[in-house]
Parts: sequence; structure tokens; C-alpha cells
Amino acid sequence: MLNCPEVLPLFAFFLAQTPTRLPETVVVETRQAAPLAEASPSVSRLDAGTASEQGISTLTGLLGSAPGVYATEQSGEGSVGSLLIRGTNSSQTAVLLDGRRLPQGFSNSYEIGRYRIFGLSSVEIMRGPSSTLYGANALGGVVDLRLPDPLTDKSGGTLNLEAGAYGRTSLGFSYLTNNADGKSAATQGTAFALTTSHDDGWRVNGAREASTGLLKSEWRLSANLVFDLIGSVDRGNAGLPGQATNSIPASGDPNDWQKDRGWMLSPGLRYDTDTLSAVAFWSHGGSTVTSYVDGTDPFYGPYLYYQKFNLDRDELTAFADWKVRRNLTLGLGLSYENSRYDQQALAAGSTHWEDTMESFGVWTRADWRATEADRFRAAVRRDSFSDFAGKTTGEFSYARTLSKELTLHAKAATADRAPSANDLAYGTSGGLPLRPEANTGYEVGLRHEDAVPNALNWTLVAFQNNLTDLIDYNPVDYKTFNIAKARTQGIELGAEARPAKGLRVFGAATYLDSKALTDYAGVVTAGQPLLRRPHFVLSLGTEITPNENWTFGAALNVQHGRVDYDWNSYARINLPDATFCRLWVRYAWNDQTELSLRIENLFGETAPPTALGYGAQPRSAYVGLTRKF
Repeated sequence: MLNCPEVLPLFAFFLAQTPTRLPETVVVETRQAAPLAEASPSVSRLDAGTASEQGISTLTGLLGSAPGVYATEQSGEGSVGSLLIRGTNSSQTAVLLDGRRLPQGFSNSYEIGRYRIFGLSSVEIMRGPSSTLYGANALGGVVDLRLPDPLTDKSGGTLNLEAGAYGRTSLGFSYLTNNADGKSAATQGTAFALTTSHDDGWRVNGAREASTGLLKSEWRLSANLVFDLIGSVDRGNAGLPGQATNSIPASGDPNDWQKDRGWMLSPGLRYDTDTLSAVAFWSHGGSTVTSYVDGTDPFYGPYLYYQKFNLDRDELTAFADWKVRRNLTLGLGLSYENSRYDQQALAAGSTHWEDTMESFGVWTRADWRATEADRFRAAVRRDSFSDFAGKTTGEFSYARTLSKELTLHAKAATADRAPSANDLAYGTSGGLPLRPEANTGYEVGLRHEDAVPNALNWTLVAFQNNLTDLIDYNPVDYKTFNIAKARTQGIELGAEARPAKGLRVFGAATYLDSKALTDYAGVVTAGQPLLRRPHFVLSLGTEITPNENWTFGAALNVQHGRVDYDWNSYARINLPDATFCRLWVRYAWNDQTELSLRIENLFGETAPPTALGYGAQPRSAYVGLTRKF
């Protein structure tokens, strides 16, 4: 067990040893490219290429390495994933593709287990309330999957093959091309990526097949105007393993399965001058989930749920920032969304429901650099909804440059999460209209970006989220109403460095204190910690490149203080602490060809990563081949 005296030396170790050389700019904090050194310490940029070289292939696996983020897969690589940012739920984080919101499901969750990182350039994370720029569902934060830039990135392609334990096979192909010619910059370019994988699964009925396609094309229409087209498509077929409350994998039900389909196509325009930056885009997309689950309930007898969940979504968004003075920028934006839900009953025991929900949001922001050392930002947004009450959110932040390398940041913000289709489909308790869930968050932190290349870089943040109007189910009629309250608070630290030639060290640590402030239908009592959120998460890693051919890496992930609810005994259970170890080796055959080996869960950790019945995937080994051209 870890306690505070043991935790503090670990934090000191990070400050002394392990930081991150991140790329120079990020987009997620302001929706415009800005220097990373000026970003809040609550913003992280994860390099997708570096993660792929470490054998990480899923979005869940990548996000789990960031401070303040707990991301886990329920049944092995590519399975259903959970994303908890600073203790908030999976449905309270917005997930974007190059700034465009991906279509959320009926529960407002994004099923992050469906997404692969092959073909991405980076993944940017903004932790904490973020609704003023991104609207509803950004209550806990924002994850933005960034694609390569076809007009500036180098042309070429990559082919990746991998095979290994439990029948895993995967294939990835990416290619970027543009019309750059010598010293002439490109005016048209396209980047696309295709991935497909198959896993037999380590549990009965745990097989999965998944495919993902990504596209970004850009055309420079003039010196200041660029037209782009962003696209994605994904499909997955998976068995649904049964649950077990002991260490033996459940027998499963071969009849249970789920099919996922998702897509998005988004044309847009970007206009840039020295004083004006403007973006406008339209996104059309949707998702289809078909699920079949049957069984026998000890109280109600046999049951069958066979349903299809269809979502079609359109969004129109436009925003602009004007530099009205050298030290003052003002911004204005607006967004309209139309989501059409159709829950089709394919069996007698299922329920049919359909609805169309609309929303309109408008926001304004100001960025004032009062002095060379002091910077203030403020924003306010109003969202109106067709099916529930509207919401006004805002934020205010202050940054002070303490030295050339160190910046202090402080922020207070509010955010909301719109009621989901699932919250509305079966009626509300007493017929009362639902309100959006709300969060008032506070944070203060430091960002250190060393001026010396490859030196120590780190972020440290203390935060608190006050969650109100959380939507829960009335235990009497099992209909939804706004009742629950909760609080999450903690400290998060991230760092990376290259202290010597051929050596890279990195890590993240998160201390989280979560507490329910109201009863949750008998599952959580006021004053108790929220379920499934580790009290402490520690990630440590190192990568050594002794020569131009070989690379060796190892990483540890420690999870402490998790609580779950056992529906068999109707009692809360303290889950065991868990330590997961992974190794990877790469060998550069030549400039274009690389061989790799990775081993997951080296010590065979069996502790459930998220919920009873979903133990960790046993020790697994995979070999890969990467060819660049």
C-alpha cells in the first residue's frame, strides 16, 4: 500500500529525473496554434509516432500515459475503453479529430477503444472544464486527435505489420503526398491512413475485429486562405465476454456480440493574416451500434436485448480571433448542432425511441498580455438546447512568467455536459426536465520548458472539480433526474528528458481524491470515494538507444486505491493494487526497415483494471515489421 510519506519522494524523483520534450505548438487550448511553452500545464501533447514505436496502438493505451488521465481497456487491446480525466466520467470529455467533434454515442461517450493512433501526428489533451470553447460534453476536458499537415509535412509512406498472442494480427498503411517542388511550398496535399486488426481475445467470446480510416486533404486557395477536408471511418465487430467476480475468466455467452460503425466528413476553411485568424467548418457524421445480449436473470427469468442505435449528426462552427492591439486579442465564435437519434427495437424485449436534438452556442474570449510577464484570459459562452435547459459557462485564467523557463498558471472555469439520449429515452423522474450536468473547476500549476535542448521539462498542477446536477437514476422508478453531487481534487505531474545521448526518461503521476456528496442509488453513499478511480497512478518509463540500430525500452504503471461495486453481493469492494510492466525492443535493419518486439504485462498482473469481471490481459508478446518509403 502507498501512503503520503512514500508518495512525496516519488514526486521529488520526478522533479529531479524525468521530463518531456514536447513539440512546439498546441491547438487544443485556444483552437488556434500557439507555443507549447505558453500553454497551461493542464495541456499535454503526446507524440503518436513515438507511442507507435513503443508498440502502443490504441488511443486508450496512449492516453493512459498522460498525467491526470486514467484510461483502461476492459478486456484486452482494442476492447471497450474507459476514459476518466481528473475523476470525471467517460461521457464528460469531448473527443475531436483535428478540431472537429467526433459523433458521440447514445450515452455521450466516444467508445475510445474503437480508435487507433496509427496515422495520427499527435494527441492533445486539455484537462479540466473546457466548455467555453467546446460546448457541452467538455465538462472534464478535451482530447483532440491531430492529423499530419499535408502542406508542410514530408511526403512518404509507412507500412506496419504485427502479430502475436491470442491470435492478434494487424496491418497499418499511411501515406502523405503533396505538390511541393524544390523550394516551392506545397499548395495541395493529402494524408491518409488505414488500419485493420483481429484478436481472438484472451477470454471466451472475446474476439474482436476493427478497422479505421483517416483522411486529411488541404488546398491553398490563396496566400491566406486554405480549404481542408477531414474524414474518418471505423468499424468493429466484437464478442461480449461474460463477467466473473473471481480470477477465473467467465465462460461467456457465444450469443452475445456488438457491431460498431462510425464515420465523419468535414470540409472547412481557414483564413490567416497577421491580425486575423478565422475558421469555419461543417461536419456530418454518425454512428451505428447493433448489440445482441441474452441470458437468464435469477429474479426475472430469460431476457433478450437486440437493438440498433443510430445517430446522425451535423455541426456548423465558425470562430475568429482579431489582434486588435499588439498585446490584445479578441475572439468570437458560434456553433449549431443537430443530432438525430433512432433506437430501433429488433426483439420484443427491446425499446424503440427516436428524437432530434438541436443546440446553438455563441462565445467570446479575450487574451490580454498586460506586461511582458503577465497574461490574462477570459471567455464566456451561452448554449441553448431544444430538449432541456440552456447553460452559461465561463472561465478566467492568469499566467505569470517567473523566468525564461518557468511559468505560473491559475484558472477558474465552469463547464457542462448535456443530457444524453440514454438519459432521456426512458423518461425522467416525475416528468421533470433535465438540466445539463455542471462543473466548477479550479487549478494552479507550473510549466517548465527548459531553454537547453533535451533538458528537463515538467508540469505540475493542483486541481479541484465541483460537480453538481449530475444525472442519476431514481431507485424507485429507475428514471433519470438531476440529484447527484461530487467532488474530485488532486495533484498531477508529468515529465520527460534526454539527460544523456541515447537515453530518454519519462513519467507521470496523479494523486486523486474523489468523493460523492450525495447518495448514488445505493451504490455510493455520500462521503465515499467514487467507483473505479485509482487514488494514485504512477507511470515510469525509459528508452535507451546504444547505437543507430538498437532501441530498448521499459515502462511501469502502478495503480493504487481502487473501489468497485460487486452486483452479486451488492457491496463495495476494494480492488487490489496493480503493477503492469511492458517492454519493447526495436532493431533498425536499414534506413527504411525496422523490426520490433514488445511484451505486455510482463509479470502477469491479474488485478482488474476497471471493473469486477474484467481482469488484465495475461502476459502477451508481439512481433512487428515497419517499412518506410
